Amino acid sequence: MTDRTDPEHTDAATEAATKFDFGAATRDLTGWQKALIAALCVAYTAFHLVVLNAVALDAWVFRAIHVNLAAVIVFALYAPFGRPGNRITLFDYGLSAAALAAVAYIWWTLDALIMRTGVLMTTPDIIVATLGIIVVIEFTRRSSGLALPVLAAVFMAYGFIGPWLPGILYHRGFGLGEFTTFVYSMEGVFGIATAAAALYIVLFVTFAAFLQASGVGEYFMNLAFAAFGRMRGGPAKVSLFGSVLFGMISGSGVANVVASGTFTIPVMKRGGYKASSAGAIEAAASTGGQLTPPIMGAGAFIMAEVTGIPYTTIIVAAIVPCLLYYLAVYTHIDLEARKRGIEGLPASELPDLKALLKDGCVLAPLGVLITYLFAGYSVIAAGSWGIATSVLVMLQRRLGLDTRLLIVPFLSVLLSVNLVSGLSANEHGFVAVIAGLVALGIGALVQRASGLGAAVKGTIGDIGGALALGTRQCLQLAAVCACAGIVVGVIGLTGLGGRFSALLLGVAGESQFLALLFAMIIALILGMGMPTTAAYAIAASVIAPALQRMGLPVLATHLFIFYFAVISTITPPIALSAFAGAALAGAPPWETAFKAVRFGLAAFIVPFLFIQNQAVLLDGSTVEIVRTCLTAAAGVWALATASEGWFLGRLPVLFRAGLGIAAILLIAGDPTTDLIGLILGAACIGLRTATARRATA
Repeated sequence: MTDRTDPEHTDAATEAATKFDFGAATRDLTGWQKALIAALCVAYTAFHLVVLNAVALDAWVFRAIHVNLAAVIVFALYAPFGRPGNRITLFDYGLSAAALAAVAYIWWTLDALIMRTGVLMTTPDIIVATLGIIVVIEFTRRSSGLALPVLAAVFMAYGFIGPWLPGILYHRGFGLGEFTTFVYSMEGVFGIATAAAALYIVLFVTFAAFLQASGVGEYFMNLAFAAFGRMRGGPAKVSLFGSVLFGMISGSGVANVVASGTFTIPVMKRGGYKASSAGAIEAAASTGGQLTPPIMGAGAFIMAEVTGIPYTTIIVAAIVPCLLYYLAVYTHIDLEARKRGIEGLPASELPDLKALLKDGCVLAPLGVLITYLFAGYSVIAAGSWGIATSVLVMLQRRLGLDTRLLIVPFLSVLLSVNLVSGLSANEHGFVAVIAGLVALGIGALVQRASGLGAAVKGTIGDIGGALALGTRQCLQLAAVCACAGIVVGVIGLTGLGGRFSALLLGVAGESQFLALLFAMIIALILGMGMPTTAAYAIAASVIAPALQRMGLPVLATHLFIFYFAVISTITPPIALSAFAGAALAGAPPWETAFKAVRFGLAAFIVPFLFIQNQAVLLDGSTVEIVRTCLTAAAGVWALATASEGWFLGRLPVLFRAGLGIAAILLIAGDPTTDLIGLILGAACIGLRTATARRATA
């Protein structure tokens, strides 16, 4: 297989794209400072794994360490202003000292703080809370830009000027002590969003880092090339499916685009796609990764915390909407390739599919994860033993053994979970890992593998590298969840959420559609300029109560809000993911953004189906689920075809309008609209086929 990189692509393009995601330049540390931060990165994720699996720690203390230790690492890695340099400044040491002092104070005075927070606060309480909030704001600014810190600052100002504001914005006002100690508590900074980040997001981001370090991420990309590279528009289809793996784990659309787009965009351009199309396809594909189960860009974990709905229920409900989204993007890509005559890549540039399928057992960590989840064990157990299985993959690669040996730990978990009752999750996992080690040991003897000591040493190095990588990928998520907690805390303290719900209900009246339209606009606006995780957490606290008061289902309501928070990153005028894709592709930003919206158009319509018909969330009778899913898929295809204006050649305006109307009717989810939509769509396709044949004759 030949090199698939593009010589035109430079580090400058990556730097231009990255500026949409990060608020400060990264330092290139040297000497003991570099070694210290590297050790802290390893310790950060290792600390989470130990607390989640072995050592009990108070929730407030755990979350405080989670936020503030991440802040210390960010203050070292990211410069506050101007040129990054290669040394940590005195200013950064001061901020780090404040962060560590806040952790120590919370840990030391925990019992007293629980009793007096927000009510009988002392002067030290106020000082620590104030410094802690400043740390969170600066932590977020450096790791994710200005948008969220500015929003948090506006809400903090509102907490003090409320007595002078009119209408629903009025509140009685709060003193500095009451305000800061409430916000810097389990009701604000260390609330639900930070809980999800500390308990689940770090775990699964670390799992992703272990997959990457063990070569599974590279395997996925090669599998995508082998499976789709030869197809019409192959480079774009590879981008679509290859972007899913990283996209489902990262909580930032821009980070997804930068991580996978640096590789896929040059290949698409070389294959014949316009630069703006290549950037838009990558933006739409990477953004959709956050809608993909089982991780959904960390959104599923926060949703489970906010709603109390089991995590497995959420990811099952999200399967069909995710497939509909990718069906739409795939249809757009295929039609774009037809219009431009773009063929697949030559076989000489593609990996061998049969050989890759033979190595499919490297996916054992994912198999273990899914087995645990659907056997009813905790998310923490599933992620932890998925990581442990990834270590076996690392060792197998270091020893150069047959990948089929990795089937042993997966089968061990699968059989023991289903056949052996009475064992705990950890006992099942321990047996599986021991069985995997035995299998690798036997394989090493049979294949007469040499260099066992070097392989073990290399695997230990891989583990350290994966832990450090997991920390770096967690930093922004930790920051935005903590900063979003400030906004959520102010909303709870001032009662703004309840008053806003009353206003929304009053404006919408009895119109459910109007209320949903307002909710969509608010979620899109909140999502512009900030990571999805924070946008959803804030939007859910403001919008969800109003929609639920109208009698809308809890899960459907939260998925509705989450979808629009996700696709806000490709929505003009602040389409950060699309702008990042444009920077990587060297394309006009606005043209790329509007193309990304067109490719992801289904995501603007399908969420309304959540509310209209929960069968698309796999909630209902079998017949209803099958009917709704099939007609929704037909509607999504018709919508993409009408949008592209291509079916057996360029579509006349009348046929495009007919297919567009049929698409809306099919997506609506009602049996009557489905029937009308099918008739109209079939008529349009039949007439278009007949006219195309006559034209050809």
